[in-house]
Amino acid sequence: MISATAVKTRLLRRSVIAFHRNVVSATQFPTVEKFAQEEDEFSESKELILSVLQTHATKRDARAYINKYSDNLDSAEKRKQKEFAKKVLRSVSEASRGFDLYGSAPIELKDMIRVAVIKIRGVSDLTPNILGNIGKTILRLQRLGLSPVIVVDPVEENGPGWMQSSEGFASSAQIKQMTGVAARIAAAIEKPVVCDKLPSPAVLNLMSQSSHRRPGKAAILPSMFTHVAPYLQSSIKWSLPHLMFIEMTNQVVPIITPLVYNEHSSRYAIASADDIVYEIVNKMSGIASPEVITLDKVIYIDPLGGIPSEERHSGAHILVNLAQEYDDILRELDSVMYPPNRQSLVLSVLSNKGGAEQYNRTHISNLNSFRKLLAVAPASTSGLITTPVVAASQSTRNPLIYNLLTDRPVISSSLPVDGKRASIQHTTLLRHGMPVMMVYCSQGMYLPEYPRTGLKNSFSDTQVSNGLSALCNGVANVDMVKLVELIENSFGRDLDVQHYLNRVNGNIAGLVIAGNYEGGAIITWEKVPANPLDHVAYLDKFAVLRRNQGSAGVADIVFKAMSDKLFPKELLWRSRTENPVNRWYFDRSKGSLRLPDKRWTMFFRGYDTREEDRLQDYIDVCSSIEPSFKN
Repeated sequence: MISATAVKTRLLRRSVIAFHRNVVSATQFPTVEKFAQEEDEFSESKELILSVLQTHATKRDARAYINKYSDNLDSAEKRKQKEFAKKVLRSVSEASRGFDLYGSAPIELKDMIRVAVIKIRGVSDLTPNILGNIGKTILRLQRLGLSPVIVVDPVEENGPGWMQSSEGFASSAQIKQMTGVAARIAAAIEKPVVCDKLPSPAVLNLMSQSSHRRPGKAAILPSMFTHVAPYLQSSIKWSLPHLMFIEMTNQVVPIITPLVYNEHSSRYAIASADDIVYEIVNKMSGIASPEVITLDKVIYIDPLGGIPSEERHSGAHILVNLAQEYDDILRELDSVMYPPNRQSLVLSVLSNKGGAEQYNRTHISNLNSFRKLLAVAPASTSGLITTPVVAASQSTRNPLIYNLLTDRPVISSSLPVDGKRASIQHTTLLRHGMPVMMVYCSQGMYLPEYPRTGLKNSFSDTQVSNGLSALCNGVANVDMVKLVELIENSFGRDLDVQHYLNRVNGNIAGLVIAGNYEGGAIITWEKVPANPLDHVAYLDKFAVLRRNQGSAGVADIVFKAMSDKLFPKELLWRSRTENPVNRWYFDRSKGSLRLPDKRWTMFFRGYDTREEDRLQDYIDVCSSIEPSFKN
């Protein structure tokens, strides 16, 4: 329960921020140049949004972005934004080919600060051009509705161990060098405002800040954290959060160095940048109000890029569902040797930074950091890890920009790894995600009678997995009420439950349930009419709750678990020919064919499919399936 004191403190902070915003607004007189600059920035933002959404997104993506990120606007600006919103939706609707599954929900313009905490590592190794373009990307994120907060990670600026000093405190040379790194980032963001000296938190208050600082594009805030000696993560305290919030309300990008002030010695120590990020995320998650401020993204710009995947030929994982995949990825990082395909990208970074063995340690550290961060962050918060070169890209495929506008990775994680669209990526999108239950049986299982719970089978080879590679023989709990609700919500039709159970019971080959029935799949063994002793794994039901369709990665998580984990050899399914989701199916299938009745299109994938000599088996199976929905 929140105490009355805590409530008063939050209200005071909001009042201070609102007061500061009003004072600044009242003392700034607009000029012709200022109006022209704002118009140019608005036009640039419009063109960027249109180019990304027209090329890569659906009308649903456009509507979700506009609803989420329309920020602090006066009435005139809101009218302008609404007209622009209509243009976006019109434009994307023409390009999306009927993929809008949500209809025409109203657009709501919201007054909210949406924060993105961005940690940048290895700044000293970046060329002015790359760092300058990263600055442009950060400004674009800001213009598109995010409020970026930059955390400097100096861990390798002078090689391993340079942060260690006598008595655990930072030397003046270290402080000067770290502030210089922050100044490079500020200069890249444009029109930086840099503190002339490093004041004590005891005297660094709102009045002193507002009196000597004028609004700019970036502001270095080096003294927001305190601790007690010796330095420990648990002892860090974010003492002056209002300084950061004030800068963001003025559309200034705060830049934070990992300096923590010791209250007893009046000296500074250098903390881990990961610990600083955790303190910001943890405290923001505790004080954030959904009406005022929320944590939207945590981004690591790291020379090594995203979490490597052996399956993707040493490219990065596209999407990591931490609740399901953390242990498997950690085991892979502990066992897989240094990937040769990535050597050219990282040898220059590693040559003087601890050698190749640092590669896996850094990725394990990043993976563990995001596991902690997303565990305390709001459920909607997502994480991104990418390289400086990728973050500096000014194309519409920049994953930071693309994820902001669509809430998805640049390519889907469920695309076949060897397919044409699954190019090697160096960016990983991470979510706290959801557990995934996977059940497989080579003989066939029974769903319980509706509305009971359970899963019956009479065979000993049934495998039940919670997504963490823990296999066992036995019974899985399946909630039939939730399963039916999931199917009916996804398809928008009523299921003839008893008819369906009569058809599939005893033939269920696999079952996938994501989270609390956020998505799922039912796979059956279907006999080949020409050879009753032969059977095919058939995707009978693939369902995702409508609120999760097109975002959150639920469809990718379910499809990947089903096709890569349970049925990598062969999987068959069909879809009505006019179904708008067929484009999604085409991208994930090895082959497809319209059935003779023209009402259905069949799809198949796997490493041992039978299209060369026994394609008729697939046609016969798909043609024999009875529909299970009520008219």
